[in-house]
Formats: sequence, structure tokens, C-alpha cells
Amino acid sequence: MGKYIDLRCDFGFKYCMSDPIIMKSFLNALLEGDVEKITSVTFENVEMPRDTINQRGVTFDLHCSTETGDTILIEMQNSYQKFFKTRANFYIFNLMSKKIRRGIEWGKMENDITRIIGIFIMGDGLAGLDDAITCTAECNVKTGEIFWDRHRKYFINLPKFKFDAENITTKDIWINFFKNLGDMDKIHKSVYERADEGLLRLLEKAKVAALTDEERDVYEASMKRLEDEVDMEELGYKIGLEEGLDIGRKEGREEGRKEGRKEGRKEGREEGEHNKALQIATDMKKEGMDMALIVKMTKLSLEEIEKISI
Repeated sequence: MGKYIDLRCDFGFKYCMSDPIIMKSFLNALLEGDVEKITSVTFENVEMPRDTINQRGVTFDLHCSTETGDTILIEMQNSYQKFFKTRANFYIFNLMSKKIRRGIEWGKMENDITRIIGIFIMGDGLAGLDDAITCTAECNVKTGEIFWDRHRKYFINLPKFKFDAENITTKDIWINFFKNLGDMDKIHKSVYERADEGLLRLLEKAKVAALTDEERDVYEASMKRLEDEVDMEELGYKIGLEEGLDIGRKEGREEGRKEGRKEGRKEGREEGEHNKALQIATDMKKEGMDMALIVKMTKLSLEEIEKISI
């Protein structure tokens, strides 16, 4: 076990990031330039109940609001999810629907719907994302301009992130911590040079040695689940790869047999045609016909015809 808590596991993520000062530091680093600077964070209930028995309920990893009225949900996703884009949109619009008062006029609904920001930290990446950070919004497809700024999604693709200690921003430090803090024994000096109050607070809170015995037990159990999750995913990949290779080998053998039969039939036809040409040449030679004519009629070479004994 490392010196610092691994933020990818459920306990580590919620234990550290549920601190308002730490969360504020992370949000300001990630959202800088996109939203106004956040000065306060209030944590909300992470569970959104069903409206009816047939509706799907939602539980977020962390859910908070800012002093400007923005609602922010944060999800740490370590394993690959084929339909995660659909799931992310469901989270956003489910939360949006809960904000609207029943029976309200359309004209007044605009005030009820404050901006919702979804932050999804992808430990195993997401298909279609080539950058470490991708922000999506509702835009005019032709111009790229924001069409309706009531929801945004930020996907943090940890496998794509490369840490450069000589050219780092606070945002880089945060992403690097999400990806690697659990494996760090010491922190690079450049981090301390750029760290704000929230990052310094995180480095203190994330020390494994500072955990109580009970907290340490919970953390170890959470890490075990994370490791099992990763192991199962790797096992699934290996099984899928082996099954794919096995199918490929079987298909290759079958294709080889088909190709062999095809090639054999072709060779058989060619050999039969050649033997037939030799027989015709033999008969023509017995009749004393001109050699040039025999070559023309049988398509055999002159050398082959001369070797025919009669």
C-alpha cells in the first residue's frame, strides 16, 4: 500500500473529494475559463429517487452546487462501459427534470433550470475520446457556437493524460493525482510551487498514515474491490482475445481447406487439359502433320511435341 490514498477507489474518491475546499480547488482548475470562479461549494444528496416504480433511480458519486446556482455531479468510472455516453446524458437530464416544478408555465421554466455540469473521470478511457479532457455542450452543428448553455459534460480520459513536470498547470496536477496519487511516494517540487489551498489540503488528507483503523479497513476493502474490478476486466479481455484468436484459427483452417480444395480442382483441371493436349498431339504426329500446326492446335511447346514418341 502506497503513502497516499488512491483516488480511483470509491472510498478514496469520496473521502477526499467530499471536502468543500478540496472540491472547490478541483472545480476551479477544471472549469477555468468556462465558468465564473467558484467561491463556495455545497454538497447535495447523491441519490435521486424514482418518480414512479418503473423509472430508473440515479445515484451519483458526488453531487454539489455552487453559489452561482450551478449544479455539478461528479462520477468516477474505472471500468469500461459500452453505453456510458447514454448513461452520462441520462444523469444530466434526470437531474434537470427534478429541478422543474410541476405545472409550471414554459415561460417560467427557464428560471428553474440552472446550469448542470457533469464531470466524468474515466479510469479506462472512453471510445471516441482522444484527448485527456473533452468538453461537450449543446451547440449549433454548423457554427460550433453554444446553442443552449444549460448543460455541459466534461470527460477526463486518464489513460490519455501525460504528465510534464516542467510545464504543468493546476489542472494537470489534479488529473495526475486522480491517475497516480495512490502510487506516489513523494510529490514533485513543481506541484508545491503551484498548489493552492485545496491541493495542499488534499495532500494532507490523502495520507494513508492519517487514517483511523476503521477508515483504513474501509479503504483496504475499497481498494480490493477496485483491484478485483481491474482483474476481472483484464481477464475478460484475455478470454475475449483467446476466443477471438481461436475463432480466427478455426476460420483460417477452414479457409485453408477451402483454398486447398479450390487449388486442387484447378490443378486437376489443368493437368487433365494438358494430358488431353498431349494425346491430340500424339495422334496428329502419327498422321504426319506439320509440327507448326500441332503447336498451334494444342498450345504445347515445340520441345514437348518433339519428345512425344510414336
